[in-house]
Amino acid sequence: MFSGRKTAEQRREDIRAADKAVGEAMQALASEDIAAARKALGAAPKTHYADMGWKVSLAAAMIELRAGKRKPAIQRLVTVCSRLDDTSLSRDDKNYLRLYALYRGTEAAKDGRAPAELRELVEDFRFDHTLVSPLLRKDFPLKKVEEADGAPPPPPPPVNAN
Repeated sequence: MFSGRKTAEQRREDIRAADKAVGEAMQALASEDIAAARKALGAAPKTHYADMGWKVSLAAAMIELRAGKRKPAIQRLVTVCSRLDDTSLSRDDKNYLRLYALYRGTEAAKDGRAPAELRELVEDFRFDHTLVSPLLRKDFPLKKVEEADGAPPPPPPPVNAN
């Protein structure tokens, strides 16, 4: 008699809510507001790791890194990266996230070197950047991109112009 439709719909709604919470948390981190990021991520419902739990854990690790809690954040990054194979993400998405964790771990390191645990997870792989999900690149960018203030400069005049 019970078809499980309500349960499936609730699960999809939890996934959407968790994804939205992660997006808000990462936007708050981009604007250097750690308290708002924690508050936004705290609104995320519990989800299974393979569904959206990995993304919530990755965002939590980023919040810890920004808050100056380097060791627990690195440990959480290692945990997330090592469990990415449990998800249904594509190989390129998984490798992109591992590289993202390596970059953030390197930025947080005192000596400028990535932690050995992260280096072991990232060594010897390649991925096609064009095949990585745009949603991942939006929430977890590899580089910080500065917004352009104005229009690009005009093109130079042709060489053979009189």
